[in-house]
Amino acid sequence: MSTPKPPSEPDAAGASALREYNRRRSNREAAARARLGGLGVLLARATGDPQTTSAWKQGAHAEIQTGAQLQKQLRRSGVVLLHDRRIPGRGRANIDHIAIGPGGVTVIDTKAARGRIQLTKVGGLLSPRRDMLLVNGRDRTHQLDALERQIQAVECALAKADLSHVGVRGALCYPNIDRLPVLRQLRARNGTLIIDEPRGVAKLARRAGALRQTDVQRIIEQLARRLPQASLDPGAGREG
Repeated sequence: MSTPKPPSEPDAAGASALREYNRRRSNREAAARARLGGLGVLLARATGDPQTTSAWKQGAHAEIQTGAQLQKQLRRSGVVLLHDRRIPGRGRANIDHIAIGPGGVTVIDTKAARGRIQLTKVGGLLSPRRDMLLVNGRDRTHQLDALERQIQAVECALAKADLSHVGVRGALCYPNIDRLPVLRQLRARNGTLIIDEPRGVAKLARRAGALRQTDVQRIIEQLARRLPQASLDPGAGREG
């Protein structure tokens, strides 16, 4: 199957997260140098990065890993990937990956967590039933909320380009997860969002559809223009 062309400007998965990690690390070492000179820098490196800094490095590596695995799974599928795209007007919010193919658009948010993923229903009787996402027993439902906001941003960009008819799906991708349920893929928010590793996410991205190659090419060009590279924006970063 022939594949539409990606945008002319190169992009890289995890670029803005890695840049933020390097910025925070440099600032910490600069502050240590101002207090104690060269010894302060050595001490800062010896004690390692604080969790708030190392999380950016872990996130960047997870995005790079996911990007590489998706690229491999989607080769010759007619699906094109955009990585690390900024959401204009939303501060530090970005979208890790966007897959565009004959079946529509897939918004992919990568998470670096390891361990056990669970999806459970809460509420009822006096409150609405809703999905709760648990990662190693901790409530991470806000990740579903953030993904839905990313989907809305993509739908808004498509609508501005007169492409509101294009279907958009969402996926939370965990490249290092080792304990998904027996059936592996989880579905949340009435089935509109999936939670899976890269192989399952790639399967969603290459779903069949009626979009022609010229349609896919137009979607790629419009999203690349309306959702620019996050790594080119000094204020860009992560949401959720």
